[in-house]
Amino acid sequence: MYLSNESHLFYSLFFLLLSIAFIDTLNAMRFVTAVAEKEKEGGVLVERVSRELWKRKWRTHQDITQPASLTEAGLKAGLSDNVVEEILTLSISQPIRDKLKSVTQEALKHKCFDFPFIVCHVNGKAKVFFGSDRFELMAYFIGNYN
Repeated sequence: MYLSNESHLFYSLFFLLLSIAFIDTLNAMRFVTAVAEKEKEGGVLVERVSRELWKRKWRTHQDITQPASLTEAGLKAGLSDNVVEEILTLSISQPIRDKLKSVTQEALKHKCFDFPFIVCHVNGKAKVFFGSDRFELMAYFIGNYN
């Protein structure tokens, strides 16, 4: 396929921006993965930390890549100083990197393309849903539809 210089530049810029978006969130994704590994409250802390990181990134346009930013988000989510430090250390460990890779590979296996992307396992089969308007349909498939 022939691409003009302008097209080539467009695609190069597109992939550059795509990679920046990914790199921009990698530390945050590792931080949330570490919270999930450490948490014993059934996802409550993961939700709180995720919400604080989302607010920083999209509402107040603050950094989510640096340890100080992750620390602030963790503290706002209700974690103690000691727990945040522990999670920061855990987030750069190889087991957390491997866990995030594994979860990412699973998402790709299901052809994840955007969020919210939810996989429900029903009777040994994976059923994939996209969009926040699909919760009623998910409830039907998992048998909790009233």
